[in-house]
Amino acid sequence: MNGPWGLPLGELARLLVFDTLPATVLSPSTAPLFVLVLGLVAFQYARIGRMELEMYGRTLVPTWHRVLTAVAAGLLGGFVGGLIMTAAGVVLEPRDVTPLWPVALVLALIRPRFICFAYATGIIGASTLLWGWPQVHVPGLVALVGVLHLAEAILVYIDGAEGATPVLARNGRGEVVGGYLMQRFWPVPAAILVLINFTSPGGGIEMPPWWPLVGPADPERLQAAGWIVAALPLVAGLGYTDVALTATPGARSRRMALIMVAYGAALVGLAALAERDAAWLWPATLASPLLHEGMIQLGLARERWGRPLFGPAEQGARVFWVWPGSQAEALGLQAGDIILAANGRPVQREGDLVSVAMDLWEGRPRIYDLRLEVQRGGRRVTLELARFDPMRPFGAVLVPPPGDPAPRPVVDLGRGKHLFGT
Repeated sequence: MNGPWGLPLGELARLLVFDTLPATVLSPSTAPLFVLVLGLVAFQYARIGRMELEMYGRTLVPTWHRVLTAVAAGLLGGFVGGLIMTAAGVVLEPRDVTPLWPVALVLALIRPRFICFAYATGIIGASTLLWGWPQVHVPGLVALVGVLHLAEAILVYIDGAEGATPVLARNGRGEVVGGYLMQRFWPVPAAILVLINFTSPGGGIEMPPWWPLVGPADPERLQAAGWIVAALPLVAGLGYTDVALTATPGARSRRMALIMVAYGAALVGLAALAERDAAWLWPATLASPLLHEGMIQLGLARERWGRPLFGPAEQGARVFWVWPGSQAEALGLQAGDIILAANGRPVQREGDLVSVAMDLWEGRPRIYDLRLEVQRGGRRVTLELARFDPMRPFGAVLVPPPGDPAPRPVVDLGRGKHLFGT
């Protein structure tokens, strides 16, 4: 039974689950690349763990947990991306995708975020249109980038906020505020439709008459004897680096996912137009890198100039992160709370809490009561912990007051600055 627009979605899903995607991980031709991408992903998560260890003395999430959740999400993203690719009918030839990885890796040496295929496609497409080299089918490459970003949008929506790191950040107005650094990387086993010269043994999946949406450079070969469209395994590495200063990590990642959907759909639409009218080749080629860069810069502008969710408090010290299992969590502190006083003493910064703890400690480990006066929303509440140990980390990360000599912000979004310089 066919699905929307006459597409055999059930058969395509079975092809991906039982044939193409397992081949990506197990086939001798693609397994080494998948292992390489997995190693790069693990390296990135180990780097994040070292950064958290340097800032807080411990990691927020174990590296192995980050890697396993990334693999699980990557499998889902690969399935969805492969289903979109095969259902829409973005048909390429081997020569179309050959230059992508080399160009992307060279661009990554300039800025790490340039490893995204959107930038490589812009350069390869422009070179093809200007000089005829390399000989690639530009609409197919643009459509491939669009489909990959549709898959990435799903990953960002469901997994982009996972393991976000609490950091201090400087916004466009020079304020040091609390925020969250989101860094997620996924190894994605996907599928790509390739036109190959091969004698078909028969069978196959019957597609609707309008399919494919974006065909190969020579569409006549689709009907020629000895040529078939095959779903072959594709290994991709997708990454999402973002910062949330004006919203929670979940809200920020969901908003960016919706923008990615619009970007991916726009590229697929432009590719389909360029397939049918050469006048759209340049707009499609330029849209790949320019819209991608615009998507990033507009998103950062919102965080740079928007009202921070965890800005410094006029009175007291604002909490923007509470460590799970800590004394602060046992006390009942929440992100957004403003600590006004501890055991009757005013609190403006983290050092004030340390002073209270040191006053309680009289030279030997003991257990004391801790009483905090906290502003939560529009009301004032009192939180008490009957067994406070001043020798243990408290577990609340605070926003420093304005003008305080705070530690150097991990993220600097001041005027003209890029996230991590990437």
